[in-house]
Amino acid sequence: MKQVISVLAVGLLLGATGQTLAADTPESLVKYRQAVMKAIGGHTGAIASVVKGETSYGPHVVHHARSIKEMSGLVTDIFPPESNYDNYNKTAALPEIWKEPAKFKQAVEAFQAAAVKLAEVAEGGDMQAIGGQLGELGKSCGGCHKPFRYEE
Repeated sequence: MKQVISVLAVGLLLGATGQTLAADTPESLVKYRQAVMKAIGGHTGAIASVVKGETSYGPHVVHHARSIKEMSGLVTDIFPPESNYDNYNKTAALPEIWKEPAKFKQAVEAFQAAAVKLAEVAEGGDMQAIGGQLGELGKSCGGCHKPFRYEE
């Protein structure tokens, strides 16, 4: 019993200090950001495949839309200054993100609003309406990618 309590105590201690143990290097910050953005893209692609009739997972759309909505809230946090191109050149993020923070924030907020609307529309299950809102989400993505991302 003492051993179980000791293991639990160590686990709680490590869990409580996990944030202080993290090493946010420019490389790790960029990799995390890329993973978040890739996940958003994955959910978007999954919805598109259903809307286009390529797959029959209609009931999944609402879950993907909710995930995009939730993940959109992370975007404002994943561009700290130390993750810019000058600190780690394996990023597609343009310096304008940090030079024009108000403009960047406005673009992110447009994406977040489109993501909220997509989740609302997805609740209704109307694939045509979902497709229309998915298009609006795509426009909001372009509103960030065009001025704030190196073209690949």
